[in-house]
Amino acid sequence: MATSTISARDDDAPAPRELPALAGLLRDGWALPGGKVALLGASACLALLALAFRSTLWHFAHVWSTDPNYSHGFLVPLISLYFANMAAKEGPTRQVPGVALGASLLVFALLGRLATIVVPVGFASDLAFLTGLAGILSLFAGRAALYRYGFALTFLVFMVPLPIHLYTTIATPLQLLVSKVAATILNGAGLPVLCEGNHLTLPGGVRMFVAEACSGMRQLTGFLALTTAVAFLTPRPRWYRAVLIGSAIPVALTANVARVVLTGWIMSHDPRLAQGAFHTLEGLLLMGFGLALLRLECAVLNVLVDEEPEPVPAAA
Repeated sequence: MATSTISARDDDAPAPRELPALAGLLRDGWALPGGKVALLGASACLALLALAFRSTLWHFAHVWSTDPNYSHGFLVPLISLYFANMAAKEGPTRQVPGVALGASLLVFALLGRLATIVVPVGFASDLAFLTGLAGILSLFAGRAALYRYGFALTFLVFMVPLPIHLYTTIATPLQLLVSKVAATILNGAGLPVLCEGNHLTLPGGVRMFVAEACSGMRQLTGFLALTTAVAFLTPRPRWYRAVLIGSAIPVALTANVARVVLTGWIMSHDPRLAQGAFHTLEGLLLMGFGLALLRLECAVLNVLVDEEPEPVPAAA
């Protein structure tokens, strides 16, 4: 009786949880001849790369936590890791030597880091860090692995802050465009508005300033990362994915025009309601509006798709 009870308990015991594909692949690689040396070497190189680019990593964390335009930066490495785990489900890669390519990428990354010490250009150092990651992957896992995990690595670009000059060059025209379109809509709706650059004069002399935050750049950076991730995960034709990624620009602009129009209408009735928590709430609502536009676009594109879905890596 005791034996049967123990057997029943053993049968009822939950099966051990399966490791994520990427962790399982690393575990299997550790058991291979020379696997320990390769993994330890890759870990050491990663640590040295992080040490060499410690100011870059600090810059990332500082910008992500202080600049709302890049608050999504903390999520990007996690999403990239998810994509890497998807790629790992295909199993081990072919043994294609990548020592020369990996070493070249690492040297290029370190030279870029040294150059930014002399000429402090943070954006170049940021890209050099990503180049170093690609070099380590190619050096220890081969060119085939670099190709398979290339998207996961490339996706990390979305966590890199743009240089201030480049950001301003893009944001300023968008700021003026949003102001003009919003003023046109308000005038068409019967609310007389005078547009002077990015300043709107409402009835009663109420002046409204369309700041950089309303230019669309904040939503654009987030929507570009989002649409790229969705396009990668969607088993659809290439044209579908290209349209989806390209739509991030008009969707971000439309959402911000709607925000300015809503803010202008509110300010024409009570300027106090367009400040503080109310203004923050508007931003959250319009972000949801942008996501709804993307969802609507996907629904329309799905109707137009007649081709068979393209295969994508299995989801985690």
